[in-house]
Amino acid sequence: MRPASNVFWMLAVGLLLVASVLESDAANNPRGGLQKPAAVANQQTNRLHAPTANTKLVSESVTNLAAKIANALSNSKSKTEIFSPVSIAGALSLLLLGSGGRTQEELLAVMGLNKGQLSFQEIHISFGRLFQDLVSNDPSLEPLVTWRLNDKCNRYDEEDDEEDFPLAPASTNPGENDVIIQIGNGIFGQEGTTFDARYHKVAKDLYQSELQQLDFVNDETSSVRFINNWVNNQTHGRIADIVSHISPDTIMMVINTLYFRGLWEESFQPHATRNRRFFPNGPTGPDSLDIPMMAKSHCMPYYNWEEENVRVVGIPYHQNVTMYIFMPTNSTRELVQSMLSKISAKQINDIVTKMKMKSVTVLFPKMHISNSLSLKTVLQQLGVTTLFQKQEADLYRLLNGLQRTGGEETLDILDALQDTKENAVRQLQNQNPDCIIVERQGIERGDCLKEHCAYGGQVCVCCVEQDDDFRRRRRRRQTELSMMSKNETIFVSEMLHKVDLTVNERGTEGGAATATLIDRISSQINFIVNGPFLMVIREETTRLPLFYGAVYNPK
Repeated sequence: MRPASNVFWMLAVGLLLVASVLESDAANNPRGGLQKPAAVANQQTNRLHAPTANTKLVSESVTNLAAKIANALSNSKSKTEIFSPVSIAGALSLLLLGSGGRTQEELLAVMGLNKGQLSFQEIHISFGRLFQDLVSNDPSLEPLVTWRLNDKCNRYDEEDDEEDFPLAPASTNPGENDVIIQIGNGIFGQEGTTFDARYHKVAKDLYQSELQQLDFVNDETSSVRFINNWVNNQTHGRIADIVSHISPDTIMMVINTLYFRGLWEESFQPHATRNRRFFPNGPTGPDSLDIPMMAKSHCMPYYNWEEENVRVVGIPYHQNVTMYIFMPTNSTRELVQSMLSKISAKQINDIVTKMKMKSVTVLFPKMHISNSLSLKTVLQQLGVTTLFQKQEADLYRLLNGLQRTGGEETLDILDALQDTKENAVRQLQNQNPDCIIVERQGIERGDCLKEHCAYGGQVCVCCVEQDDDFRRRRRRRQTELSMMSKNETIFVSEMLHKVDLTVNERGTEGGAATATLIDRISSQINFIVNGPFLMVIREETTRLPLFYGAVYNPK
């Protein structure tokens, strides 16, 4: 375990290498920087201020995807299996946007979005809004957890006059943000390849992604350096490189990064950190070891999941981000793996809703974990196969000139996802064929959508008559027409994922207390994380899991 830095950092990088098996087009696209579009500067006024039924479904799909990946990663030897569901979902979303046929069906299935509840258009609009809300990091957004609305501890003895735990001092650095969440989406294409301009525009509008043309074939060294420098900048120097070699067959790379830095609401007390025993195989099992264990006592959300004999504690960061620790009694690898198979988004949301604030003394490992894994193997295990087969991959929307049997669709999905008034009107008419459209002036996107209207081209359009279940009506499913022949031009040759995280004492700068205070026995709950556990880092307003996975040995 490398020495921890003086703050808590987390980040992840997802990488997809999409390889060419045919000669690419000769046309050259101009180079462009990967700066975020100017529209992002206005996201504070344009984004959705309250979750909708659609965004909740998509958010739950990311957590369910995390549960699937966690189960697929489980083995008998790994020390940690931490990954970033948000980073992986971001990369898969960009692939899904360009997919069709069986490849699209497999991606929808693994992402849990194949149940007919959402149209293809609604999926991408919801992902765009969730990512926008996530990075906006607006502390005024209403949290979706009840325990954050009541920060007082419920004492066993109501007459207990013992003084409350002292609060840690506030940060002494006024320029330091309590929480930073940044998502980066980069599409790197082989120079000379003609990518579909509509795909590029939709990816830019919804996912703030930019296309950069590089010469993988004739200048591999510079291409590797450029991509690694971009990743390094996006992750603030925490991941120095993601790729060391680029095959001359590669036509495109899609890279998603997630950077997170969060300060604890109440810091762990630095004077209380000392080596304590950790039991990877249970309290009576072999191979226990000493690891640095942090400690603090404070009001924290707690729940006893009695059906599974699992205790859950939440360790809050500032601004609606929380680390949840799920730990079976007398925990072992086998017990954690059994627990992983029973966890879903519904289960996590239910547990978080039932959590109550308690005075908790928590002992938690101080750790620095770096993980690298091949998502290709994991996704193939989960049923995504054609994406990686050059004769079967169907990613026809990515490039120009690919024809489909039966001619063009009445309205291509890339056209339908453009931010125009016409598409907003069409959206409402698909939901309600009898809709009479009116335009409302001077209404911003967030307020427009809260009124169950649609927003496009800076215009709010609404139906003059709508009933309560208007938003719940299913849109007409757009018929996806198959291609004239299988797309043999691009397929995914590999998917890589890297995670680097550090957990240490700092929640607010300068917090200090004696070990005597930390170890006092007046706490209602003693939560000692001295065995294998599941860790979920969740942003509460979107319910998106930033990081997820089992830790069997934090050293």
